[in-house]
Amino acid sequence: MEQKPMNILCVAAHPDDVEILCAGTLARYSQAGHTVTIAVFTSGNMGDAQIPPAELAFIREKETREAAAILGAKLIWAGIDDEHVFPNQEQRRIMIDILREADPDVIFTHSPNDYHPDHRYVGQLVFDSYFQKGLPHIPNQQRPACRFGQAQVYYMDNLGGIGFLPTEYVDITAVFEIKMQMLACHRSQVVAMQELANTDLLGMVEVQARFRGLGAGCRYAEGFTRLDAYQRGLTHRILP
Repeated sequence: MEQKPMNILCVAAHPDDVEILCAGTLARYSQAGHTVTIAVFTSGNMGDAQIPPAELAFIREKETREAAAILGAKLIWAGIDDEHVFPNQEQRRIMIDILREADPDVIFTHSPNDYHPDHRYVGQLVFDSYFQKGLPHIPNQQRPACRFGQAQVYYMDNLGGIGFLPTEYVDITAVFEIKMQMLACHRSQVVAMQELANTDLLGMVEVQARFRGLGAGCRYAEGFTRLDAYQRGLTHRILP
């Protein structure tokens, strides 16, 4: 049976997280005719030792919009200060509005055991906001409630794959160059990762995709774990 068009949402903490962990899968959804929304929760404004935060936020948003345009994806830019994500009431309201705007059938976000607190708390905010997105009387929201029905949540891989055991894979071999083109848009991130962390970002992503491909039986793959919880279960596969 042919799959109906779906709304696909990836909620990530920082500019470039989407490209590192999920862009190949989003590219496959986009090519299949589904609507893709990328939500970046922080501005990445603390991620450089030299560039002032306000200037860096502007740079990071511009780079993220360039990357999203490659997919034709909609971008939601929340603009929270980098390194300042917390699972509090104010930020939950922001996350509820993000989920309402995207009205997702599928949500990708960070794993609970990720290495970075911003990542972990974004994932928690997605979990905590899941039901509120469809409840019309939540106070102080900017957007009306969306569908209350099921939206399947998938947790993305951890950087380096550390402590993460995928339960489902997506073969991204045919769209791997798109993933890398999107990542290359994040020029300030590539430079900062090299200078601050002595990390070749493009090389790291290629190695991890190849490693996940070994587990998936293909050249390049992205790995995920499905969140199995009440009203979020499926009897069929919806990953591409």
